[in-house]
Amino acid sequence: MAGNTRGKLKENFKGIHNNFEWCIKHINKSLDLIAAQLMQRQPDIYKKEDAAEAEAALMTYPLYQGVKALGEGIETLDGLAKDINSTL
Repeated sequence: MAGNTRGKLKENFKGIHNNFEWCIKHINKSLDLIAAQLMQRQPDIYKKEDAAEAEAALMTYPLYQGVKALGEGIETLDGLAKDINSTL
């Protein structure tokens, strides 16, 4: 356990990073679940051979868009936390 302010800050930012990793893991699981459901219910719209085409089709679905945007925001915040931690 850290005894000085710098060490405590590094510990805190490591914890923030770990929490963001957990969030990203669950965001990705959620995206997989949404995609699987859409491909099962409406395969003619969402199931594509090309991965880029499939992603483009999935991005037309508002829930998928929202969860994807949330994940991108979390990745941005995680990058900021890592940058701060590297300066300590």
